[in-house]
Amino acid sequence: MIQTAKRMLVTFLLLLLPGVFLEAKTYVMGSAGLQFDLGSLGSTISTDGLDSSSNYATTDSTGNTNGVLPRLAVIPENRLLTLQHSSNGLISAKTSGAMTGLTLSIGYEQDFGKVFFWRANAHYTRKIMGGDTEGKFAGQSFYHMTWDYNAIQIPLNIGIKLSVSEDAAIYLGAGIHYFKGGWSLAGHNRLNDVHELLTAANIDDPTVLGLVSNGTDPSANWENTKFNVSGIAPNWLIGAQARIADKGHIYMEMETLFSFQYGIAHPRSEGGIVGLAPSVAYPQVLGGNQYRFGYKHEI
Repeated sequence: MIQTAKRMLVTFLLLLLPGVFLEAKTYVMGSAGLQFDLGSLGSTISTDGLDSSSNYATTDSTGNTNGVLPRLAVIPENRLLTLQHSSNGLISAKTSGAMTGLTLSIGYEQDFGKVFFWRANAHYTRKIMGGDTEGKFAGQSFYHMTWDYNAIQIPLNIGIKLSVSEDAAIYLGAGIHYFKGGWSLAGHNRLNDVHELLTAANIDDPTVLGLVSNGTDPSANWENTKFNVSGIAPNWLIGAQARIADKGHIYMEMETLFSFQYGIAHPRSEGGIVGLAPSVAYPQVLGGNQYRFGYKHEI
């Protein structure tokens, strides 16, 4: 379906090139904006974590084993905050939530007909905040994971532009785009070591012990897992522009990019390899909503 859409879009442009483009207004443009919840990883970072492929035994009040539960390769931030408020300060947490990215964009736009336009852009997105989680036991770090994200997207859109006054217009467009990028996860997970220390110290608080019983075993040290994918996907945008000079316009827009691909990464730590796999697959969501503010200049 994507290949068919590409062929239709290219054919449409070629048919129009000989005529109506000759008198069309053309623009160069640049913008900056934000994209929230990069990689759709907000729930993983904040509340869900990521299960390991290994398990640990659970016991009842008499010490008998009554089942197994999954270990955690990624500890959610709400678990660390719960530990902070349940351990009388023995465990502390630093949380920052989902990743937010800065998006920079440059492009070329051309009007044709009475109300239509086409444009080509290049967007680059990089994490600027969020995605940094740390837990400390007696002042010593036992868990620290830093997420990172980067993506390049090159969309080609065709749309309709409607004037609302002599100097202002709203527009809506759709098209396809090429994307490339991914996210990474680096740090350590030594929650299992905390459990062993508490057990050796004869601390038998069932709440605290239960919250630290499912770290990776062996511990994950100096982990650095990186995913990178590329592909083609659809997108659409909506925006508004206003003239501020003879040939200058400012604009605001939202673009939704449906960038998705399964990626393969290779954990580097022993805990990551045992807890996940030597080669692990995970969905890479590079798309989402980008909110941008920019300037376009008529040439």
